Amino acid sequence: MLAGSLPIERSRSNVEATLEVNENSIDPFAAGHSVWFAWEATLTGWVTVGTCESDFATVLGVYVGTALGDLTKVADGSDSEGPHCPNGQREYTFKATSGADYAIAVDGDSFFLPPASPPSGEGSFALRIESRPPPSNDDFQEAVTLEGKTTEEPGGDRFHFAPAFGFNWGATKETGEPSHAGDPGGASVWYSWTAPGSGVARIGACCSAWQLFGVYTGSSVDGLTQHEPTFDPPLGNSFSVKVGTTYRIAIDGKFDAGAVAAEMGGFTLNVSMQLPSLPKSAAVTPSFNSAGSVPPKDTEPPETFIHRKVLKSKPPTIVIRFSSSELGSTFRCRHNKGAFIPCRAPITNRGRRPGRHRFEIAAVDAAGNVDLSPAITRFYVPQPNRRPKPS
Repeated sequence: MLAGSLPIERSRSNVEATLEVNENSIDPFAAGHSVWFAWEATLTGWVTVGTCESDFATVLGVYVGTALGDLTKVADGSDSEGPHCPNGQREYTFKATSGADYAIAVDGDSFFLPPASPPSGEGSFALRIESRPPPSNDDFQEAVTLEGKTTEEPGGDRFHFAPAFGFNWGATKETGEPSHAGDPGGASVWYSWTAPGSGVARIGACCSAWQLFGVYTGSSVDGLTQHEPTFDPPLGNSFSVKVGTTYRIAIDGKFDAGAVAAEMGGFTLNVSMQLPSLPKSAAVTPSFNSAGSVPPKDTEPPETFIHRKVLKSKPPTIVIRFSSSELGSTFRCRHNKGAFIPCRAPITNRGRRPGRHRFEIAAVDAAGNVDLSPAITRFYVPQPNRRPKPS
């Protein structure tokens, strides 16, 4: 039993651990080396459970119930949804109830991409339980300023990309705050972004569909002018901007009448736009390194990373999330032996024919350099009524 005030930290090992009779797997790619913890919540509020400081890839589940065969999952780590967990580890935030007993399971992640060898799914891990305070940008006046990066290469395409990680667990709405996207919401957080040029900007948040976007100008929460984003298939959610104008961006959760609350979670916000190319003859002030020479033009290709692959068995659903080592990159994807086509994360595959599938994903940076060694993920779609298995 884990006891005491939060935060609670325990370092443990799952080496040679096994599944018990009637124990269901935490995750489709769980290695079968699970260990269990019991925790009685001492507060009602948002709590984060994570295994971020572990020396191997983990899977994580949080349950209520009194028997292995009759557990109800209240939180799991199908995504790294906490505020600070690195890629490859698990963290989940959920609303705990004081006095409730929770069962927490930790196992290894057996997922791998050939030709790599399957991981052992065993090792030392660190379990941490901590309270999750409301986000610092809950109020309009405490908006987080998005600091973007813009490529500056004469004669080439120029992109501006401003990302930020955020969450709205425990957030509220202020008096006089408008309904974002026409939904009452109830758990908004705020950002501030100044347009580097005039044109069309795109706004998005990875990797779920519960977010509502509100874009405004103004200096107070009850005196805002709305600039409602429109959904344009090539650009996603987009809105027109003027250079030098500061836009106030709200992200809220859709109102859930069943729970009488707004949806909450973690997300990665990004605001991006393509800017007019600089003329090749434009006078560009050179920047110098410590030796006094002009830095060479960017010719280094980016690296492409695949973060997670989630397989749900009924119906078979594969979600592929990916990113680039360079901000402002675009992506090209290929399924099996098809042609590379433009794509963006996440890619959700449903209804694929039974059998083995292969996806290749290549990042293209803002300077036009292409990752010539695309990231590859393989997955298997089982025949109906057969248990899914990893590649």
